[in-house]
Amino acid sequence: MKPKKKETIFALSTPYGQSAIAVIRISGDMSKKIALKLSQIKKIYPRSAIFTKFYDKQNKIIDSGIMIFFTSPSSYTGEDMLEIQCHGAISIINKMLLELSFFENCRFASPGEFSKRAFMNNKKGLLHFEGLANLIASETESQRLVATKQTFGESENICRIWRNSLLESIAILDAAIDFAEENESFDTRVVKNSLNNIIKKASETIELSNKNKEILYGTKVLIFGPPNSGKSSLFNFLSRDDRAITSDKAGTTTDQNTNVLEISGIRTIITDTAGLRKTSRKVEKIGIDRTKKSIEENNKFILVLSPDCYTNQNCKLVNEVLKNLDLKKTILVFNKKDLLGFQEGKNLWMSKINQLKKLKNISISCVNDAKNINILIKLNNFISKNLLTIDTSKNDDYFFSEERQINIVQKIIVHIKNSLNNLEDLEIAVNYLNQAINLLDELFGKNDYEDRLGYVFDKFCIGK
Repeated sequence: MKPKKKETIFALSTPYGQSAIAVIRISGDMSKKIALKLSQIKKIYPRSAIFTKFYDKQNKIIDSGIMIFFTSPSSYTGEDMLEIQCHGAISIINKMLLELSFFENCRFASPGEFSKRAFMNNKKGLLHFEGLANLIASETESQRLVATKQTFGESENICRIWRNSLLESIAILDAAIDFAEENESFDTRVVKNSLNNIIKKASETIELSNKNKEILYGTKVLIFGPPNSGKSSLFNFLSRDDRAITSDKAGTTTDQNTNVLEISGIRTIITDTAGLRKTSRKVEKIGIDRTKKSIEENNKFILVLSPDCYTNQNCKLVNEVLKNLDLKKTILVFNKKDLLGFQEGKNLWMSKINQLKKLKNISISCVNDAKNINILIKLNNFISKNLLTIDTSKNDDYFFSEERQINIVQKIIVHIKNSLNNLEDLEIAVNYLNQAINLLDELFGKNDYEDRLGYVFDKFCIGK
């Protein structure tokens, strides 16, 4: 019985919709046959861009465009591949995909299947493709920088260093085991130093990775303060849109409004909240309770105050909240700079709440500055510098972003520590180090665990 022929896959690799150009990818043994059939040309040369017409089964012209054929293994997937660049009309895209479906043993690709085939054909390691998924999904400059470190091998570099160090340590310990009967003495200090160095670097990597999750998934920032201080106005100013209702009447915001912004290249999830005060209104009370709960759950804050919202009661409420916050992760915006007596009101707040003096602060007028792009840039820079700044300079050589990666590195540390604790029994110590190497191979995706691969590649878009 002949083995089942591997299916050829195809997909639209550009967004579906009207555009100037659409790119369709085909990967598998049928790629060359499809190229010759669609174009009706007699011969095709690899890696050469060919301008041609494309024909359907009835030999009618579908469109004209560019076709590039790649031979195995010199392609993205490691298989024969064909890339078609046609016009991006929806009718043309639909027709081209329909024609491809008529070819024998040819089907539409599942999400990430092109990259999965590339991985299975040893084109790149799993770390590369996990980074690539993040790179494709990146929305901000900081996300792009982090993803490129992983995509283009910087994460793999530190892993290879660890692997070589582990192999060297195993070799030394194996030699100690082999020559034990000859009463040879081995100095294990080299092994201890090497393994402790891996533990130190791996622990630093986990710490950096946890911190830099904010880059990939966004930094959460909560706007809070007393009613009528201008929280919603600040939210709208940063959003450059009237997303939240504003009013001179206290208690206008009874629920939370959230928006995702890019502030100085950092993805920021900013939330406007109901003003803190005592109230008998049921709806407003629910909103205030949500504000208090959000303050407990978040760790970065913008406190908004204004001269006209100063009261002894508001002063007391703000003071109570600040006692439970990390002041290093809180900034202060004094709003309504346009009001007469603004400076006196600001000084009053500062004199009554000593903790305000510990906060970085800026003064603005959300009303007067609503359309002033220079003030918006100044405010964004202030927020970025004092609240959002994430140091990525320390992890240029290694970076992990996925829970899978972090969990594996944590397990590697445990096995190395167990090895160090069992150096008196060398065979046990070596066994732990072998397990650590197996985990490193799993990090690269070298182990045979195809059932886990779907978790990685399902996150890709179709056609990647």
